[in-house]
Amino acid sequence: MQRLEKELGAKLILRHAAQKNVHLTYAGKVLRQHAAAMVEQYQVAQTEIKRINQESLLIGLPPIIQVAYFPAIATVLSDDSLTHLKTVEVGAQEAIDQLRNGELDASFVSYLDDIDQSEFNLIPFDEQPFAILAADDYPLAQQGSVSFADLKDEKFILLKGNFVHTQAFNQLARTAHIQANVLFNSSEPYGILSLIQQNRGIGFMVAHPALTFPGVTALPITDDDQPLFKVGFAYRKDLVLTDEQQQIFNELLAATKYGRPDHRIPPLEE
Repeated sequence: MQRLEKELGAKLILRHAAQKNVHLTYAGKVLRQHAAAMVEQYQVAQTEIKRINQESLLIGLPPIIQVAYFPAIATVLSDDSLTHLKTVEVGAQEAIDQLRNGELDASFVSYLDDIDQSEFNLIPFDEQPFAILAADDYPLAQQGSVSFADLKDEKFILLKGNFVHTQAFNQLARTAHIQANVLFNSSEPYGILSLIQQNRGIGFMVAHPALTFPGVTALPITDDDQPLFKVGFAYRKDLVLTDEQQQIFNELLAATKYGRPDHRIPPLEE
């Protein structure tokens, strides 16, 4: 410690002989803060270096994006990129956390509010409204649209573990001053749609063409200032990739725009 203090030219700790303990000086606290950041970056480097020889790109893929957006994106990726593209199922916040600690190279993310981009680059590529889902023969489906205040007596079947959908649902319920009756939660979108088709309850989900289901109607929500389901592709600003990973990354980045419902093109020619 004395050698470190001499090298830095500052006192780092105060020793109290009578109390047999030590305290950090202001300089010591500054050093501790920077040392903690260095340890964190070292751990991130260790994680990334272990993946160098895998020649694959590891990306986060939230379930709702995997169902609604990724199939269209995959159609414009080469066979080689698809072969070396490894996906991990993550939630919205989990994706950010794993990007931060180097467990993911990049991730598709869904969000309502803007993401802090001090550490990340975010490429937004779509946003869609949310909708209420009801069976075609359910009286609510005949209305054409619905306000959240009208749903106070309904039973809901909702996505489980999807932070963005939960946040948007709670925001609308809170604004409408209703206490939602949640009958069932599931992480499987089509499982929810099937239960709705059976008239077991109504649902709340992003209004996306890929999330249609026979016998289920999507009703626009008429509430003012309602949240939007935003989708983007995020990666750390200090991301370092091998040449092989960079090629996959560039192809994937270019393909994100084809994930939008209004922008679909045929696969790339070999």
